[in-house]
Order: sequence, then C-alpha cells, then structure tokens
Amino acid sequence: MANQQPRPGQPQGRQNGGATQAAGESAQNLGHRLQEGASHVGERLHDGYDAAREGVAHGYRKAEGAIGRHPGQSVLVGFGVGFGLGVLLTVLLTRREEESWYDRYVPDRLRHLHMPHMPESIARHMPGH
Repeated sequence: MANQQPRPGQPQGRQNGGATQAAGESAQNLGHRLQEGASHVGERLHDGYDAAREGVAHGYRKAEGAIGRHPGQSVLVGFGVGFGLGVLLTVLLTRREEESWYDRYVPDRLRHLHMPHMPESIARHMPGH
C-alpha cells in the first residue's frame, strides 16, 4: 500500500503531484521573468551602443570638416600636440643619472691629473675644478 497509483478518473489532490506542479509553475514563471529582464538589458545595451556610435561618428564628421576648412592650422595643431606629447613622455620616462660618465669610467689614478691644455668647457665638469 505504500506505493499506490491513483486510479483513472480520481483527482490527484495535494499528494506529490500538486506540490511538484506548483514548483514547476513557479520555476517557469521565474524563468520567464529572467528572460524578459535579460531581453530588456540587451535592448538597453544595444540602444546605448547605437547612441555612442552615432556620437563618435558625428564628432568625426565635425573634425573632418574643420580640418578641411583649415588644413594649415590643423597640421600645426597636430605637430604641436605630437611634440608636446613627445616632450612629456621623454620627461616621464627618463631618469636623472646619479653618477656621471666621468665618475663611472675614469680610473681613480687619472682623476687627480691636471691637464693644462684641457678646454674650459670640459674642465668645468670635472671634480676639483
């Protein structure tokens, strides 16, 4: 009697079938809501992408028109921006040497020699002068 099958025509009632059916409907409802939410998010992303693409295209067309109307100024502005970025990157990427070439490569025994024929521009950079 533990495993009784319902007879044909007899309502199932609230045995296991009713709870399973309610859980299935709840899961189906949740799945439908998730699908609608994902569809809504997808539409919003697509709309945002389209708006951004149109904005970039509009800006590009405006810049293209300005360059066409003022080609000389555009070249000078481009050169100035490139030069400025080059100087900025050079300053940021180079570091000051703490030790000079003279300190690195001239042996100690030669550092104290006095050379009278040395040009002043070189002598000025040597220690002790």
